[in-house]
Amino acid sequence: MTLIQNPNVALRGWQLVPWAYYIRGEEEARRLTQEEFDILSKCDGKTDISPSPVLESLIDKGLCAPIGEPAGANAALTEWQRFRYCDNRYFPSVNWAVTGRCNFNCLHCFNAADNAPLMSEFTWEQCQSFISQLYDCGIQNVTLTGGEPMMHPQFMRICKEVDKLGMVVNELTSNGCFITPEMLDEFDNFNVKPLFKLSLDGLGHHDWFRDKKGSEQEVLEKVKLLVSRGYRTRIQTNVHRGNMDTILPTVKLAEGMGVESIRIIRTTEAPRWAEKGGDLCLSVKEYYDFALSFVRDFLAEGLKISVDIWQVFQIWPRRMEYHHRPMEGIAEKYRSSIPVCRGARGRVAVTPEGDVVPCNQMSGYFKKHGIHLGNVHETPLKELLSDSRYLDYVCMTINDILNENPKCQKCKHWKTCMGGCRAIGLLFGGTYKHHDPAKCVYFEHYMDRFAALFGDGWRCIDR
Repeated sequence: MTLIQNPNVALRGWQLVPWAYYIRGEEEARRLTQEEFDILSKCDGKTDISPSPVLESLIDKGLCAPIGEPAGANAALTEWQRFRYCDNRYFPSVNWAVTGRCNFNCLHCFNAADNAPLMSEFTWEQCQSFISQLYDCGIQNVTLTGGEPMMHPQFMRICKEVDKLGMVVNELTSNGCFITPEMLDEFDNFNVKPLFKLSLDGLGHHDWFRDKKGSEQEVLEKVKLLVSRGYRTRIQTNVHRGNMDTILPTVKLAEGMGVESIRIIRTTEAPRWAEKGGDLCLSVKEYYDFALSFVRDFLAEGLKISVDIWQVFQIWPRRMEYHHRPMEGIAEKYRSSIPVCRGARGRVAVTPEGDVVPCNQMSGYFKKHGIHLGNVHETPLKELLSDSRYLDYVCMTINDILNENPKCQKCKHWKTCMGGCRAIGLLFGGTYKHHDPAKCVYFEHYMDRFAALFGDGWRCIDR
């Protein structure tokens, strides 16, 4: 029997994960047994393969198909599909700030170490080199951000280069100003259409927060364009003392426009916001109280849009499911070797200067305090993902957090909280290993109050 891999399947291997595959459009690679890998690697349209239960399982999963059948119509593998061993640790995604330049001067920008405008960005030659390195390291999914990523003079060339190599521009974080029908015409030809994540920080409030007159009306027009063209769209909304009453109307409007989901984010004490925001920053308790009130009103309205309240709560009304975001783990599945942040462990974050950081929300803090974990212009990415100070941070285990925090050692919620968010722990505790005090407040005073908002038929989703 002669078979061929599904055209959306690519074989990969990394240090500690020697046999795996990507499905194009999915964020994580999936592991294979050595026997599964050996058989799938022979599905090249040329090699005769003996029937077996393992082969039947691979066919049933849609990973391969006999030549001549619709799913196996392609008789040759593409370069992207062929097995490639990447001699570095497994990272499936990158959050790449291609430029620090922006046509806005947002009051809260966490990329900034001070109030000076950011002008750094990757040159085209650096972009080409970095994209090639992403490919060689087995990174599949690319989120482009900034600054405003579409201000990069080679923005579409970057996107096309990523797509040409079989990787996916899976997310674009933007203020929306530069989105055009012509740009979407080009994205229509990509292997996978990106999710557009646009900022809208409260109806009637957005222009002030973004320091750009007319920006609210413009982003609403771009949302309409994206939805009309069939692009997945997410609204991202900052919340602080000055705009809390605008959040629910903003969510209702987004649902009415056909937006897929909305993410509500507490405007944090980044260096710039600490200077620009005055006393508008919500305390942790105020943020949780706002979230409680919002969820209660959201449910009463019967809205169906998916909502992610940053570091607090997720709601999927159409599935009637919710999740406590501080519940990072399940006690019965607890392992001391779990990474301190699974987001940072799977997604490389790169600043406009080329610095690698555990997450982009730490970039301004790291810059201000002179914390340097490596730079892709100075050190090949493969080295940074094999043996580096950066890797020490993102591969750090929860046991390292537990050993540094006596309060966590005595806490009954430790096995589900696991120390909380590293960015918040760093912000409030001054060290990367400090526990996240916001999660202490949640588990001690708010978790049961949130759960009580949901009636029969709703299901809590654990990690």
